[in-house]
Amino acid sequence: MIPSQFDYVRVSTVDEAVAALAEHGEDAKILAGGHSLLPIMKLRLAVPTVLIDISGAQELNYVRVDGDQVAIGAGTRHHDLEKSEVAQAEVPLLPHVASRVGDPQVRHRGTLGGTVAHCDPASDLPTALLALGATVVVAGPNGRREIPITAFFLGFFETAMEEGS
Repeated sequence: MIPSQFDYVRVSTVDEAVAALAEHGEDAKILAGGHSLLPIMKLRLAVPTVLIDISGAQELNYVRVDGDQVAIGAGTRHHDLEKSEVAQAEVPLLPHVASRVGDPQVRHRGTLGGTVAHCDPASDLPTALLALGATVVVAGPNGRREIPITAFFLGFFETAMEEGS
């Protein structure tokens, strides 16, 4: 099936993404790798009028130690997580699980943020994040929130993300 018509906005920073979300409201969806969003758009289970492409926002691509935590950006691709020396040393479960996601093409385009936001119960990375007691950081026009992953996943394909943040 072919998705319904939508406009496309490409941003290069988080601030630009937040501004685009504020402008387009609840009918906008964030796109990075697209491996979670595009199939549900083809089935018309999601019908956004605007896709905001954050794949150019390099500030979302990182794996680093941040105090006593490991911080991983939403734009971090599965392949980059798999190969990250920081992740291998600090949270080896994540690189191991990332190495088993899909096939090489999916691992080179799919992102951790998309996997978490999609909340597919068949996905292994969200389960690994649950086991590790992760915290999800969401940002939008209404500000930034930190949500324990146990409170982030509400049900099948349902998260604590809200319009505006």
